[in-house]
Amino acid sequence: MGLSPVAMADDVYRNGDYTVPKGRTIDGDLTVRNGNIRIYGEVDGNVRQIGKGWVFVAKSGEVDGNITESGSGGVRVAGKVDGNLSESGSGRVLINRSGEVDGNITERNAGYVRIWGEVDGNVRETGDGYLSIRATAEIDGNVREENRGNLYYYRGADVDGSIRESGPGSRINR
Repeated sequence: MGLSPVAMADDVYRNGDYTVPKGRTIDGDLTVRNGNIRIYGEVDGNVRQIGKGWVFVAKSGEVDGNITESGSGGVRVAGKVDGNLSESGSGRVLINRSGEVDGNITERNAGYVRIWGEVDGNVRETGDGYLSIRATAEIDGNVREENRGNLYYYRGADVDGSIRESGPGSRINR
């Protein structure tokens, strides 16, 4: 019995770039080393990018699991992520206006976080980077910047939890 062309079973491991086309579903984890991940379809599992490269979740893309990026790239979400998002390298996290993350966002190194879209969890930047909550952002949890970077909070942003700058950086209201 063969698989339908729209579903791929099991985990996927690749070196180099990998694209999940619109209409395709991966039932399992997707791990890419030293390459860009482009998700236009669906991943029903965790997504990991290791080394150089980006994770991009397009408007049509969905991830039902956690996203972890641990290299020099970053993560950009224009679609939907039903899980936590973690960046622990020198990259950045960008949540577009159309982007939705139903989980927590954590950036732990020299990168930064910019949010224009929705986050149904906490947002935390603990490295040397900064945290920017733009006017169109909607965050249902707490926002924390904990190290040398600044916390930029734009008028119009909707944050249901606390907003805290706890390092030597500054909170800058715009």
